[in-house]
Amino acid sequence: MRLQIRWIGPAWWIALGFWTAVALMSMFFHWIHPSSPPFVSARLGVWWLAILGVGLVVSYTVTKLKALVAFVGLLLVTRVSWLLIPVALVFGVGVILFWQKNISDHAVVIGRRWKWWPVTLSTADRYLHLHVIGPTGAGKSSSVLLPLIAQDLKAGRPVALLEPKGDLSQAAYNIAVAYHHHLIHFNPEDPRCPHYNPLAGPSPASAAEGISWALNQIAESGHPFYAVSSRVLLMYAVIAVKEALGDRADLDAVLRFLRRDTEQQAVLKAVKDPRVVQYFGEQMNRLNPRVALEQRQGLLNRLELLLLHPDVRRVLSPPFDFDWDQVLAEKITVLCPLSLARLGASARMLGTLLWHGLAMATYRRPLTGHLPPYFLFLDEFHEFVTPDLGEFLALARGYHLGLTLAHQDFGQLTPELKEALLANGRQKIVLGGIAPEDFNTFKASASPFPIDSKLRFFPPGQAWVQLITQGKPRRPQRVQLPYHPLGDS
Repeated sequence: MRLQIRWIGPAWWIALGFWTAVALMSMFFHWIHPSSPPFVSARLGVWWLAILGVGLVVSYTVTKLKALVAFVGLLLVTRVSWLLIPVALVFGVGVILFWQKNISDHAVVIGRRWKWWPVTLSTADRYLHLHVIGPTGAGKSSSVLLPLIAQDLKAGRPVALLEPKGDLSQAAYNIAVAYHHHLIHFNPEDPRCPHYNPLAGPSPASAAEGISWALNQIAESGHPFYAVSSRVLLMYAVIAVKEALGDRADLDAVLRFLRRDTEQQAVLKAVKDPRVVQYFGEQMNRLNPRVALEQRQGLLNRLELLLLHPDVRRVLSPPFDFDWDQVLAEKITVLCPLSLARLGASARMLGTLLWHGLAMATYRRPLTGHLPPYFLFLDEFHEFVTPDLGEFLALARGYHLGLTLAHQDFGQLTPELKEALLANGRQKIVLGGIAPEDFNTFKASASPFPIDSKLRFFPPGQAWVQLITQGKPRRPQRVQLPYHPLGDS
């Protein structure tokens, strides 16, 4: 049945376009010769309205409904005095201006079609997460990320930004200051940078998991046995230190616990958790002393690498200034320039700690009452996220947190990250210059909608956009992107 009525949609638009042109010509000639009869008689107009109404019912879309209402208005205009035409034009311009004003309150403008028609994305639809891909120089920062961040900040919505260079954060910082946002500028190279405790939060196991992922950004654990055993040792060490020291627990306390037997014994005396007591009292004693020493020393070495950079050690040391639960509750904007050029692997590690902390705090957001939106922007996101990204993307919508994930090509991603992104990053912006294999990936994901092969050759400032609005996939469209120079914020 579906194949039999596919022609109705195109035929409906052709008919509407034809009779709209007839109505416009009728209005024009009636204006020149007021005594001339209208081109469209009342009977013919009613007949065609009935046909178009049936076609609308059979192939309904909101766009068609709006177009039909506009057509009815046009028919009415042809029946009244030409003196009402200027009034109608003024009214129409007023409606357009009012609608444009309301865009900033309820949605963000991604770009424009035909240079004037805005392509928007509502707050609710942004919880489906935005995937941005384009090579270096295509305009991801100046034409997508910064314009979106600027619109959020101007509308009073808090954002978090993690990025590996620094220029985007500085531009966003200038905008946030101009609009008086409650702001945290987490720049490890700045001596005034706020301090962050990755052990903060009620779950020691989650904190240990985040530290474990961060350690993998610096050095792999080697043999699978040592990888698993080091992770277990780290988890129990963090649980012990958290239970004994409470809010005073930090990475330095974990290092002391692993390095000094006297410190370990003092901490374990205050621990009541039977799992921790059994692990350090029985299981560790069963290991060959040499194996136990190698396991502990291997973990210590990796933790020392984590804190090797002096700027990183400083910002992860007390006194601590913020945690992610506070950020989400108080709607604080957080900007994190983590320069890979200057911090190296420490930037990846620090970004992973921040990302994981935010993810865990998101799960702790209360689901009762009004939950304000929060938007996270990750430039070169693969440098920071953990392998459980897909699970987080699937759940974050329920906590009113939307992500914008930007990168250059799919070759940067592991198969797991690529699969998670294609499945859960459902709003897509593709800039020109992408690799042929990436184009084929998007062509397959956009089915049954076609994609023009010219997409690969779009100039900077133009992009292919495929959005889902109110749960319905829209046809991919070519849009003109805004341009916001990073140095002119």
